[in-house]
Amino acid sequence: MKQVIIVGAGVSGLAAASRLIHNGLSPSSVTILEAQNHIGGRVHTIVTNEGIPLELGAQWVHGQEGNVVFEMGKAAQELNTDIQTLESSGFADNVVFGFEDYKIDKEQVRELMQVIESLKDTSKSDLSKWNKSLGEYYEERFKEFLDGGSLSKLDRSIARAFFEWYHLMENVIDGSDNWEETCGSGHLHYQECPGDPLVTWKRGYSTLFNILMKNLPCCHNGLQMPLSDRILLNKAVDTIDWDPVCDTAEGEKKIEITCTDGTLYVADFVIITSSLGFLKSNFDSLFVPSLPPFKKRAIQGLGFGTVDKIFIKFKNPWWSSDWGGVSLLRQHPEGVKSNASRSQWSDHILGFYTVRLHPNILIAWVTGKAAREAEKLSENEILEVCSTLLKKYVGADFAYTEPIGLIRSTWFSNPFTLGSYSYRSMKSKEMNVWASDLAQPVYDSSGYPRLFFAGEATHDFFYSTVHGAVETGWREADRIAKYCNGFQNAKL
Repeated sequence: MKQVIIVGAGVSGLAAASRLIHNGLSPSSVTILEAQNHIGGRVHTIVTNEGIPLELGAQWVHGQEGNVVFEMGKAAQELNTDIQTLESSGFADNVVFGFEDYKIDKEQVRELMQVIESLKDTSKSDLSKWNKSLGEYYEERFKEFLDGGSLSKLDRSIARAFFEWYHLMENVIDGSDNWEETCGSGHLHYQECPGDPLVTWKRGYSTLFNILMKNLPCCHNGLQMPLSDRILLNKAVDTIDWDPVCDTAEGEKKIEITCTDGTLYVADFVIITSSLGFLKSNFDSLFVPSLPPFKKRAIQGLGFGTVDKIFIKFKNPWWSSDWGGVSLLRQHPEGVKSNASRSQWSDHILGFYTVRLHPNILIAWVTGKAAREAEKLSENEILEVCSTLLKKYVGADFAYTEPIGLIRSTWFSNPFTLGSYSYRSMKSKEMNVWASDLAQPVYDSSGYPRLFFAGEATHDFFYSTVHGAVETGWREADRIAKYCNGFQNAKL
């Protein structure tokens, strides 16, 4: 029986494992090596002291139609399909937009949102012929709008400040440091699933792990999760010798995977589900021999950014029940590059928003270089900066009290993720490398497929999403089915 090793027990790795067994491979032929002390990768649900799940990683199921995660979650009755909320996103109707000294009214916000939506709609046809960045497109179109004198309820400075807030929001959505790094035409590769884009889980995103493997035979090790005796934690892979010159005693070439603790594993196929960030940092040393040029180029060219969450805890909510948070507007001189006017990491904080089921918590979003800088700071330093901002923006509106703690993500500092999710960068366009290049298998010197690549970054149009990660895990398991004897129901 062929042996398959999966590097990474994130969603894509778990999906691949479940599909391999569904296709007829024995569970004893599948081994998942996970570098961290928990499964899930960038889906990371924690439970607060109050027993309520909180998402440090993936937050929402994005869309319904054509979304395999939504389909599985709904069938398992684990999704809040009866609740439609924009809470925590910055787009909720009860979020206020304001500068330090004053707020803009709802009519102004509505007009500005309509401008943004109009630009987004126009971009769907324009960007296919656009050779520059997404940011350059929006900047040019927004300037045309301003110069056209179409604003009726606010002046240019407010419009510019709002536009710069949307720039930060787009960076959160895309995962890029700056939308001038995001490829304009490449931006169209992403496809949205119709339906509610922000579906939440009843018991947390980690519920998906059990759903993915629910139909598999249970292990005999006393644990509840199927395959759990095939998932080895704290097994960071050091090298993957994927084209060995020496045959085994049986006359077959085997891939040798060595972990940092010295343990050695052998396999016929390896599915790499590591984040693109990890691959960027480690591909030179991880693979022996070195990867072929096409694979290196794909790893180097595709974009991978950092998006972090900062959850700020208070003893009691000092805000009213009808307040959804505050989006931070900042005066921005016209004609000045946006990053040049944001000298501090805190200048990149999108806003502070309420969190469903957590009445004493606010969430702040921060991206790119600012997020990486913030990860280096202590919790007390983060709290001080966030508290100062909140007092400046809403201190006059509420009887503000100081925070008592925080919970935060540190996706860039994690050596096994080194970022959050992928995007289509200008470098991708310049190098002409895309997800299909990253997804292509690598063959050994005998022409035998050895290395298979899965994960959100390898999806042509669902990149950066959990449903994209799941689909790619299934894709590679089905691809391996073509090369393994004894599989049943394989999609050839």
